Amino acid sequence: MPVVKQLSVTVANRPGQLARICETLAKNKINIIGLDASGAARQIRLMVSNAARAQRVLQKAGWRPKVENALVISAPDRPGSLGRVAAKLAKRGINVNYAYATVGGGAKRAAIVLGVANPARAAKVAR
Repeated sequence: MPVVKQLSVTVANRPGQLARICETLAKNKINIIGLDASGAARQIRLMVSNAARAQRVLQKAGWRPKVENALVISAPDRPGSLGRVAAKLAKRGINVNYAYATVGGGAKRAAIVLGVANPARAAKVAR
């Protein structure tokens, strides 16, 4: 269960904001491998192929991206998997601030990104 770097960018909730960020990263050959774009304040979280470079590129384009750590876990794609992990974290007093996940077509496992205060500690607990 790796701790990864991701970017967090807050933008106005208007048409085209996500497109501009994605286009900026694409022009600089930075691949998006995870994405959460939600909420009225439109906080966009991005796992990318190179977080440090993406941060520089987005700053140069006028955004204020922050690099933050997140925990990525792999769980079986079946009912209750995420619940078991969340229960382990709760039992140890670890709050999940946000989460996003995906399962590719036909995949047997889900990739789940968890935003917690201490991803390294949460990784030990979530096993």
